[in-house]
Amino acid sequence: MRVWILQTGEPLQIDNNGLRPMRAINLSNALIDQGHHVTLWSSDFDHFKKQHRFGTEKTIEVSNQLTIHLIKSRGYKSHIGVGRLIDHVQLGWNLKKMLKHEAVPDVSFIGYPPIEPAYVMSNWLRKKQIPYMVDVKDAWPQILLRGLPKGMRWLGRVALTPYFFAMKKIFKNALSISSITDLYLSWCNKSANRKPSKFDRVTPLTVQKQTFAKEEILVAEKLLGELGVIDDSRFKLTFIGTLNSAFDFSPVIQAIKNLDIQLVIAGDGPQFGELKNQSKNNKNIILLGWIDTVVANVLMSKSSLMLAPLKDLDDFRMSMPNKFFDAMQNAKPILTSISGYTGNFLKHHNIGIEYSSEDVENLEKILETMANDPNLVLKMGNKAREVYETFFDFKDVYGNLVDDLENLALTKYHDNV
Repeated sequence: MRVWILQTGEPLQIDNNGLRPMRAINLSNALIDQGHHVTLWSSDFDHFKKQHRFGTEKTIEVSNQLTIHLIKSRGYKSHIGVGRLIDHVQLGWNLKKMLKHEAVPDVSFIGYPPIEPAYVMSNWLRKKQIPYMVDVKDAWPQILLRGLPKGMRWLGRVALTPYFFAMKKIFKNALSISSITDLYLSWCNKSANRKPSKFDRVTPLTVQKQTFAKEEILVAEKLLGELGVIDDSRFKLTFIGTLNSAFDFSPVIQAIKNLDIQLVIAGDGPQFGELKNQSKNNKNIILLGWIDTVVANVLMSKSSLMLAPLKDLDDFRMSMPNKFFDAMQNAKPILTSISGYTGNFLKHHNIGIEYSSEDVENLEKILETMANDPNLVLKMGNKAREVYETFFDFKDVYGNLVDDLENLALTKYHDNV
């Protein structure tokens, strides 16, 4: 079976950046393991390094079963801004030109967003009568209205009319929509006024357990020790991720002021400078900057509780980000500020705690309780790993996704019910 995957903004097999594999690599590897040929379409611009891989359109034959097409675009300096929007328009335009002479696949998997290349790819596939599954991980273009005052959002929606039109067409023409939770899947269908399909599915952002050589682990141990993260009895509250505007660390920083808790923040991004200023007089806070997957794995093993201080926004309430799967897989309980799907899931399974960013006093009590009860932390952590193995096992999730694509490849548009 010949499968196309369109997925920009993620690590690729050709990269050597120490980043953890995401949907593009995970799915393509799972398909290859089952004997299929994969053509992976992505951007020449590396979203994480903020630099071009080659600076031009390029096709790379990685193996007999994997071909990577890189689409040229201008790139951008910031996650948020006009530059990124222009980049995505260019991706769509250049993808359209690249598709003119391509032989059709048997089935396609389209990562969404960005909207522009997804729209171009979905239109091309629809005209060729090739079934596709669209994989929705963010509520674009709805999230673009976040920064506007509520009274002005109607105007923003009018300005974004082309994006909403494209989103609806992508979803409606898909024989299958895959999304990260059932709430997100419902949002997709409701937003596009689309009837659910028998091929729709939930595909969590589960992660594969990585193994590392003993030498790599020793180097990571040494590095963390030099940065102040050592094996001691102190309670360690840890965040690992990109430091962008989705997170609010202020309530947590306030809550640990009077507690013997070490807050370890690993990552880089727009918030790094602000966090550095907030923590410069607090010896309980360690900012590690960017770390690779080996160091992240060792850091998590030393941690007591994982932190996900996400802003309690509508789209986050529907979601379960990948850092939750990291924590569960590594038997660590989770402290988070988002309610909705994830907050309810943590409470139901007793594998973490939801807090309110508006109630610092209660957050302090929560942290004090956890720090003084290691048995509770251990119990919740063990339960978290059990939940992961039951609901989110990597082989099961991606094995089922491959099966669905195989079935979809045998389906024609008029068979959709």
